[in-house]
Amino acid sequence: MRKNLISIIFAVIFITLMSSSVFASMAMPRYGVNKQTKECSEFFMGDECVHCTFPDGWQMIKESQCPTGYKEVQKNLVCTSNKNFFCCSVGHSGANGDCEDVVVNDIEQKCAFVEDINECEKLPENWIQAEKTEFGRVCPSWEYEWLNESLYCEAKIIEKNDDDKKDIINSNKQQDSNALYILGISAVIIILLIILWFFLIKRRQK
Repeated sequence: MRKNLISIIFAVIFITLMSSSVFASMAMPRYGVNKQTKECSEFFMGDECVHCTFPDGWQMIKESQCPTGYKEVQKNLVCTSNKNFFCCSVGHSGANGDCEDVVVNDIEQKCAFVEDINECEKLPENWIQAEKTEFGRVCPSWEYEWLNESLYCEAKIIEKNDDDKKDIINSNKQQDSNALYILGISAVIIILLIILWFFLIKRRQK
């Protein structure tokens, strides 16, 4: 009986420790108020994978409930996902990170970020974008090594569409036309000056 009791105690302690380690990253909910509107709301502050700030006009309070005279409403924080190794590794305990730029090399068992996957025309050999899972695009194993720096990829060459090309051609034609017009006017002025010069010379000779 005594052994069973000791086993149960150790089991409870073990489960408690495991639970605390898994959810240790979760921040406790806090209350915030808007003093202008006299409103109050409970906010869940996110974790190490999500950076959250209060909406404009709202601020955190120490109390664990709404102050007297404030109306309790449902208000959301302004949150952005963090882009780091932990938040983009499979099975991590936090919320989903900003992991669209994760690339994987399964042959060398490495993971890395690129600056912007949408700007990549071609990744280095054996590197591919991480597969999309229910947790987003993440490094598939904790045994994979993360590169400390962003992986370089060839940037896309943005080709101009047909409309842009037509605009450029029309612009060049317009410039050529303007140049010819200026040359023509200049030639006429020069001819008139020559005629005037001859006319003045003949008048002097008389």
